[in-house]
Amino acid sequence: MKAKSIITKLFYKIPPYLPLPAPGRIKRPKGVQRFAGFGKEGLGEIFRRICPLHDGLIGKQQKGIALVIALVILLVLTLVGLSALTTTNFETNISGNQRAYNVAFYTADGGVENFRGRVSGGEFIYSAITTGSYQVGISGNACNVTYNKRNRSDAEGYFTVFKINSEGRAPFPSTGRVEIESIIEVLTTIQPGY
Repeated sequence: MKAKSIITKLFYKIPPYLPLPAPGRIKRPKGVQRFAGFGKEGLGEIFRRICPLHDGLIGKQQKGIALVIALVILLVLTLVGLSALTTTNFETNISGNQRAYNVAFYTADGGVENFRGRVSGGEFIYSAITTGSYQVGISGNACNVTYNKRNRSDAEGYFTVFKINSEGRAPFPSTGRVEIESIIEVLTTIQPGY
């Protein structure tokens, strides 16, 4: 019953811009009452007079639908915008943490290279101290270097072995800290025959 009434409403809805047939002798459709001046008016005008109730109902049922659709679209766009904002904030945090980790890693790596340069200059090789630590600044960041020293020998000669622990920190200690362990062997004397 409901579907039939909707179809009827749509069928009888005749827009006002519909051209009317030329006046003249027109056959009256079945079921249409006789009006004065029936032959002078077009069918569109007759249907408009017969079905004013249908025309009014369709207009009243659709009032405000544009507002509802606009609000739904606005809600969807707001949710998309909030999602994009959250994703951007999350990506910014990730890139900031990655930067802090990279700064700490390269600072720690710089501490190992600093120790290697000092050992190649002979600084820690011949001292009697077996354990030590120092702090060095690399690119404005602090790096703590700790080392242990021991001696070993084999068929090739005598070696001084250093176990190094280099800790690099990003500018904010809570965000980035990296430790690198390294072992450096320095040949101090060569066995005869080599």
